[in-house]
Amino acid sequence: MNKGTITQTGRRKDPFTSIEDGLKPLLVSMKILGIYFDPSQAKNKVEPSETYPSRANPPGWWRSVNRLYCYTVLLLLWFNFGRCAVGLFPLDDGLPLRIILTTWVLLCALSASIIIASCQKLTHLRSFYKHWDSVFQCPLRDNMGCGSKFPEQYLKIGTASGWFLGTFNVAALCIIMFCNLPISLVYIKAFARPFPESQWVIIFNLVMHVFQSGVWLFPIVFIGIIARVIRAQFLQLGSVISKRIEEADGHFPDQLPELRFHYTQLCQAVDIVNRSFKWLLGVRFLLDIFLACFVSYQMINGPLDIFVIAVNVFWLGGSVVCTLVSAMCSSGVHDAVSDIFSCKIPTI
Repeated sequence: MNKGTITQTGRRKDPFTSIEDGLKPLLVSMKILGIYFDPSQAKNKVEPSETYPSRANPPGWWRSVNRLYCYTVLLLLWFNFGRCAVGLFPLDDGLPLRIILTTWVLLCALSASIIIASCQKLTHLRSFYKHWDSVFQCPLRDNMGCGSKFPEQYLKIGTASGWFLGTFNVAALCIIMFCNLPISLVYIKAFARPFPESQWVIIFNLVMHVFQSGVWLFPIVFIGIIARVIRAQFLQLGSVISKRIEEADGHFPDQLPELRFHYTQLCQAVDIVNRSFKWLLGVRFLLDIFLACFVSYQMINGPLDIFVIAVNVFWLGGSVVCTLVSAMCSSGVHDAVSDIFSCKIPTI
């Protein structure tokens, strides 16, 4: 891991920063888009390895409003999917475009459902946050050289990229809808079905497109940043183990039991966060690959209009990039864990 992308936050010189506070720019962005609320607090219903003072929380009424807002957005996402599914037929020239649109809307609705369910369940994101903070607030981690690391640069780049691509996606739809392009009538008809092509229906689709663009992009950013955080800690642990073995001059290091315990705590964190991410990654892989295949088919067999090609290239690129980012982040954690086992263990 590049030193320029990681900042040390576990030193006792500075106040401890919880992982939620570190993720604040991303989490606030997801709250604005209605796909995240602060996971509920409850004593004795999570899995921390050690007790620690809870972080300051926003007022209860604000959490309730935020949660209601998220569930309202989720309801609208599923309503929009139902509308698209009803308007999928008849079998005419516009069917391929409607299939792509309906699949994308289903992807957004499922992704939002998984994220919101993860916020609601105490054994998912809340359990992960408390477990992670309890591990790295312990002073022993600093003494071993395994203090908390956080990839701030990746967080900034990921959050900014999510907003940029989401804004670009919405702006592109506005141009198609209002600029009388050769493909405008085709897309307006596809987006409006089964309702009439009125101005209010177009405005509704644009509003929903804002939320759907956020759901399409930010869960991938969220997975990527969490994976980078976990990967950084496994890489650091592997470096510390290698150094301790080297210093022990062929003997078992004195801190080996503590390092082994820290390793099991990191593995437990991966197990907890995987309760949410395995469903999200599964849905994204399945539907993104379907979209990529269907959009590729449409590019080969569809009209050769430059605007149609541009839209298809954007959809294809988005599906491929989301799949690659998810796969690379997951494999990065796996590779970091494997590096620990590559350390030269002394023989008895």
